[in-house]
Amino acid sequence: MASYRYLVFLILFVVTSCAQVGTITGGGPDVSAPKPVEKDVMPLNGSTNFDGNHVEMPFDEFFTIKNASENIVMIPPHARINASFKGKKLLLDWEDTLQENTTYAIYLNRAIQDLTESNDSIIQYVFSTGAILDTLSYTVQVKDAWSNKPIEKATVILYDLQTSELKSFASTNSKGFAEMKYLRAGEYSIAIFKDLNSDMEYQDHEPIAFSTEDQITLLENKVDSVPYRLYTPVLEPKITTKKFVGPNSYFIAANRSLRNTSFTINKEEIKASELIYHTNDSVQLFWNTGGVSKAEVIVQNDFFHDTISLRYSEKTTNAPLILNSKIRSNTYAPSDTVAFVLNDLITAVDTSLVEIQNLTDSLPFNSYSYSIDKNTLYFHFDKQELTRMSFEFKPNAIRSLRDSLGTEEYIITLNPERKYGVIDLNLSYYQTPIILQTIKDGKLIKETPIPSPSASYKLNELIPGQYTFIIINDENGDGTWNVGNYSTRTQPETLDVFSTPTKVRANWEVVVELIPSE
Repeated sequence: MASYRYLVFLILFVVTSCAQVGTITGGGPDVSAPKPVEKDVMPLNGSTNFDGNHVEMPFDEFFTIKNASENIVMIPPHARINASFKGKKLLLDWEDTLQENTTYAIYLNRAIQDLTESNDSIIQYVFSTGAILDTLSYTVQVKDAWSNKPIEKATVILYDLQTSELKSFASTNSKGFAEMKYLRAGEYSIAIFKDLNSDMEYQDHEPIAFSTEDQITLLENKVDSVPYRLYTPVLEPKITTKKFVGPNSYFIAANRSLRNTSFTINKEEIKASELIYHTNDSVQLFWNTGGVSKAEVIVQNDFFHDTISLRYSEKTTNAPLILNSKIRSNTYAPSDTVAFVLNDLITAVDTSLVEIQNLTDSLPFNSYSYSIDKNTLYFHFDKQELTRMSFEFKPNAIRSLRDSLGTEEYIITLNPERKYGVIDLNLSYYQTPIILQTIKDGKLIKETPIPSPSASYKLNELIPGQYTFIIINDENGDGTWNVGNYSTRTQPETLDVFSTPTKVRANWEVVVELIPSE
């Protein structure tokens, strides 16, 4: 739905584009929705002492009715409306008896479409069965809990606090505002959510926003000054990714943390040395698939006790070994350790089959040590005075679970410190744990939990460019952003977006204060 702006009628035009092939005519396509001829509506919009059960609403063009039973509703819902049309006139009838001294609104929720372009609109017709038309209004704004941007087409519903009867509803506009009018003084409860299935009822999977009490006392026209923060709830525990990547990798991801989880593949327990956590909820398992075409993976922790079945072809299990530089650009900063990542678990390295050369003087380089961490091979050496090096891996230099690497060669660049810039962040305005997101050119490049913010937190070895920041107020100190929980009335953790860019130059240090918004 769209927003509500009332004069005598509320009409919001929604333009839908339909490309058609045809002859050239004297005018362009129809971009306007059918509009009521308000002076001819019987009874007139805003009428009082209404005692009938029939409304006639002439329009300025011919139209068709779309899903009348769903899209034409009376609020409060005391009557079921029957809709028909004759020519350009909409006829609305009901058999139920309405309550006395009550303001009613009939919503045509994109129910009336023109015949050619299917343009539609939201129309509200209001009347009172008493001598007084309720005139109070209530306005709210809905924003995204993460981006703080306005949310369009969020559904806002007001209920009678005592009876839970639906009293009014609206949909937010492009600026996130929704206005409900023709209300009487009283106490209401409010529901705000994205009505994904258009049933006017909140479902557990739909994005939701709420306040601490969700209760409103309306004595005069009111504009809520505090935006509602809409978020997508965490659903029931679910394995979201399960796939095999040859030759021996299993990738599993979930909507819950997979830390402290036991994994078994075909009844064989996977050891800690055989798995890699890419994030808390994403893990890579290594298991020798030789001669096997099916695997049953058991995932068990506080959230899961699932068995995942995976089938794969012999071609997939015989996928070739691939070695890549840990930093894909092959350019390493002074604090980086030169490393190479294999697409399988490394079981052995023969350094006699690895040739390293300093390309500055073309001499062999042997002053190094190495270490292995699962599928990653690290080379440790003093990088001072070194700028470019070649690494050649001869056949059998690296062995995996059931294969060995062929010939591979890499050229590595070692940048000096002067190639980078530094940002010294003053975070002293934050007194509780935070999560710092560092963003370059619109992309998140680093996320750092900071339990105790200080007046000087340095981001070193930054590539020159423009940087912005997001600070998440990590209220429970778990190092992740937590969405809300409606059942416990827990709001999403707040965040501050610092969108003014900081320019980083090579061999420069800049001091930046991040002051939280009020």
